Amino acid sequence: MEVSKKRVVLSLYRELIYYSKLITNKEEKLSKLNLIKSTFKKNKSIPETEADKIDKLIEDGQKKLSFLKIMTPREFAKSYKTKGIYRFEDGKWIEGNEEKKSKRQYLDQGLDIMDLRRHNHLVRRMQFLDRR
Repeated sequence: MEVSKKRVVLSLYRELIYYSKLITNKEEKLSKLNLIKSTFKKNKSIPETEADKIDKLIEDGQKKLSFLKIMTPREFAKSYKTKGIYRFEDGKWIEGNEEKKSKRQYLDQGLDIMDLRRHNHLVRRMQFLDRR
């Protein structure tokens, strides 16, 4: 079953608007938004019978979208620090001053007994231990 051209065009329009809003330079962002909106309004009156022209415009829009995806910055990489001690509280990562969990020094290669108990509990729960 083929997806209708209206859905493809609408999806393309939404993605172009989304990625153009991610541009950091305000002047460039506004010019791209205005260009996208005016282009789509201008080509809105093309009848569905001219499938070749619509396909060509969709292909052109896809190329512009791929260029926008390349040129927009990735905010995820900037938002998290990679070093430090963090804790998860109320659905958010909070930088904490807690010390790292120290391992007890047993004769069994420095394993923490509580970690071993938890591991054994999880293995039993998944039915990997005590199989008969």
